[in-house]
Amino acid sequence: MDGRSHAPPLFVLGGSDLSRGALPAGTEQHPLSAYKGAALRVSGRPLVCELAARFRASGAFGETFVAGPRRVYEGLDPELHVVDTDADVATNVRAAMDAFLERHADGPIAVTACDVLPTVEEIAELARLYRSTESALWFPFVRVPEDRAELGAFAWKPKYTFAPEHGEAPVRILPGHLIVADPRALRLPLLYRLLEAAYRTRNRSVGTRKSAMLRSTLSGLVRQDLLHLVSARLPILTWVVVKNGIALARDLRARRLTIAGLEHRVGRILLKARYRKRHPLHGVRLPVVDALSLAEDIDTEEEARDAGATVA
Repeated sequence: MDGRSHAPPLFVLGGSDLSRGALPAGTEQHPLSAYKGAALRVSGRPLVCELAARFRASGAFGETFVAGPRRVYEGLDPELHVVDTDADVATNVRAAMDAFLERHADGPIAVTACDVLPTVEEIAELARLYRSTESALWFPFVRVPEDRAELGAFAWKPKYTFAPEHGEAPVRILPGHLIVADPRALRLPLLYRLLEAAYRTRNRSVGTRKSAMLRSTLSGLVRQDLLHLVSARLPILTWVVVKNGIALARDLRARRLTIAGLEHRVGRILLKARYRKRHPLHGVRLPVVDALSLAEDIDTEEEARDAGATVA
């Protein structure tokens, strides 16, 4: 997929804490509590198998893995390797990263959720966009369609507003559920703490999420700075992360955050300083795409029906 290295293997997150996500007040839908990659069926087979088959058919990815409980996923698909894990999203991402780093000396990893279903054509186009960039972390946002009816049962999903550049008309976006990244460029312990806090506060307000993420990360940041001090390095990680995190949340709430500004802030937070210095062009890239199905993660029974899935 990337001209600088081999096609990245794909890791599908299929573990679960089996707790129903809290939906916003007034949302009259029925949350799912299940191993959705196995419990949901599309065209008669488990959703994770259909998803992995579509990524393989795009020709843009290497081996496919599912990071989830072996007892659930073993034997569903002979081409789908299982990384045995069964917890919250941060723990499952850590298991995927560890498995990748054990197998690969370099190159990027691709990670997606088990409950989305982009088409083969959408996946191929996403791969083309990724190949056209130089990035350490590539994460697409999905443009919200002007006609709300196109969202169907997914219309309740929390949306964000960004201006592509200063002075340009803002766009409303949904997070896409695909990341391609070089793990060696990332502050992985910090990433795991942020993911844990983000998952815990999903579907909450920006202010609530900011406070939760700061509380979750501060102790680890201070500990890392103490290690930097012992090794005669400047202990500035806490300051850099907190400053950029607060500024990001402030600008997001004020609807004045641009995509370029977000890329800069996220890069300062998640990319190692040494990596940024050695690879100044390989930053964070957050393109806006029109692959709506990449944002339609299935959290409710109603969304499953809209996606053409049945619950086994």
